[in-house]
Amino acid sequence: MSTPPTSETGAATPARSDTRFARIVAIVVALAVVLYFVPGLFIAYTEDAYVRSDFVEVAPEVSGIVRGVDVKDDQYVSVGTPLAVIDTEPFQLDVELKQRQVESALAAAKVRQDNAAVLQANLDAAQSALTLAQQEYDRIAALVKDQTISQEMMDRTTDQRQSAIDKLEQAKAQLRVNAGEVASAEAEVDITKAQLAIAKYNLSRTRVTAPVDGYVTNLSLRPGAYASAGVPLLGIVDDTQWRVVANFKEYVASDLKIGMRAWVWLDSHPWQLFPARVVGVGRGISRQQEAGRLLPYVAPTTDWIRLARRMPVTLVLDPRPEGLPLFMGADARVLLFP
Repeated sequence: MSTPPTSETGAATPARSDTRFARIVAIVVALAVVLYFVPGLFIAYTEDAYVRSDFVEVAPEVSGIVRGVDVKDDQYVSVGTPLAVIDTEPFQLDVELKQRQVESALAAAKVRQDNAAVLQANLDAAQSALTLAQQEYDRIAALVKDQTISQEMMDRTTDQRQSAIDKLEQAKAQLRVNAGEVASAEAEVDITKAQLAIAKYNLSRTRVTAPVDGYVTNLSLRPGAYASAGVPLLGIVDDTQWRVVANFKEYVASDLKIGMRAWVWLDSHPWQLFPARVVGVGRGISRQQEAGRLLPYVAPTTDWIRLARRMPVTLVLDPRPEGLPLFMGADARVLLFP
């Protein structure tokens, strides 16, 4: 017959089981730690990424009624493509008015310039009259000194000389005044010409054109709408500035460098990896979500889970496959090896 196990043997069996379980737990924890931290030393991956370009808000430089819209929603446009036309009639009338004002200012300036020639002739005549009067005064003064003629003749000659001096000063004053009027008239010509140039520029701005190559997006503009200067009429997604913005954890972003190679998964083209390179690593984020801030804001929570702070990293597809359609705001995933 077998001997029943002793109490010592029965106690040892649970102890060995507890030890084995503790070892298994320790190994699992260690493996989890390794899997969580070690890959981060060699692999950088994030699903918090999206496709971005520049969204150009096209605003007119002049105000008026929209007479025509030359594009359709989602249409591709190139730089200079006509987008819309604002009623040109008020601006054409303004150009014609400014043209008449230029002509009037030129005529007024011509009158002042012609008058300057007349006043200069009067000044020359007054100068000659004064020269004659001075000569006569000197001659009479010599005769009076010799007591050849009377003092009365000397007084008359003195009066004539003073009259000639007064006329000369008057002619000089008139010429100075006219010179100021000529300068003012010429300045008025310059002003009206500048106003005419502005009117012509405003007329040319009634045709709104595309400033970039891209796609007209969310178009709601229709003929008859009122366009206000500086207020956007439509928007264009720039087709030349595509990039991927990926938000990486701080300790990952600190190891990234410009020019690093990466791989991008686009949700618009699943199951494809596109080569890319890092072109920028953000140096700051805003900790508060406020409108109008220049620093980007990266939300630190996802589905009520508090995440580590992340820094935006900008990448571009390099090379970008020809004909690959991209969508602003589309989700992406980024993988790289820092």
